[in-house]
Amino acid sequence: MALGDDSSGRAVYWIGPPPPAVLTWITRLLELATFLLTAIWVVYYLGGVGLHPKQMMLGANDTGRIFNWHPVLIALAFPVFMAEAVLAYRVPLVTSLDRPQRKIVHAALHSASLLCIVLALIAAFQSHNLKRPTPTPNLYSPHSYLGLAVTILAFLQFFLGFGAYLYPTVAKRHREALGPLHTYLGKATFVAGLANMAVGIQEKTAFVVQGKGLSGAALYKPVVSIPATIELLLLLTGIAVLFHHQPPAAARRHTVDTDNLLADVIDDPAA
Repeated sequence: MALGDDSSGRAVYWIGPPPPAVLTWITRLLELATFLLTAIWVVYYLGGVGLHPKQMMLGANDTGRIFNWHPVLIALAFPVFMAEAVLAYRVPLVTSLDRPQRKIVHAALHSASLLCIVLALIAAFQSHNLKRPTPTPNLYSPHSYLGLAVTILAFLQFFLGFGAYLYPTVAKRHREALGPLHTYLGKATFVAGLANMAVGIQEKTAFVVQGKGLSGAALYKPVVSIPATIELLLLLTGIAVLFHHQPPAAARRHTVDTDNLLADVIDDPAA
């Protein structure tokens, strides 16, 4: 896998870091595949989407199609828009953009992600509140609590970025100090969003299995296997996106290692 050595004599691998362009496009294909597979699961196996409850007998209704907006919008919010926001400075879709333009794209992508999150929450609450004959309780599951925490974190991150960088209201020295924190919180929010999406998909799959009474060989039907595939795509998407933020070996070598943890590995002639 090594392509040779750099000017310092360190081995250089084709996969990076920094990653080659082909890995960047694979990353974007993973983002798109995650969203499309979620949409296919919702449209073809969960009944599709709708804006109004489906009336049934004896005053009952089915609000499932309203709720189904939730996974579709979340699949746009985190694996697509927030993933691209994380990539916007390193590998933007339009590579000719200068840094101020990349900043605007980054903010726009984060804003689009927040809009999808808000609409997804509205869909979930509406589907619960409009359910008849008995409304479904809100915020009762681990997925709900984690989702609320991720939403708060995403908004805090947005306001931090807006106030410090997009429309700066703090001094330059504070912006420089906040930079690493803003970058870290952005990646943490992205990972937490992917993780909570996986939790939500698992929860929905469990409801489907229970509601349809699936067991045995029926557990291998697409309605169950597709969400399992989506969760694998979420993992791969997260790994691929974060790899673009991994510094090259030369950059890592010059970081401060106060505890001397890397000395034995880096300086060992046999390493």
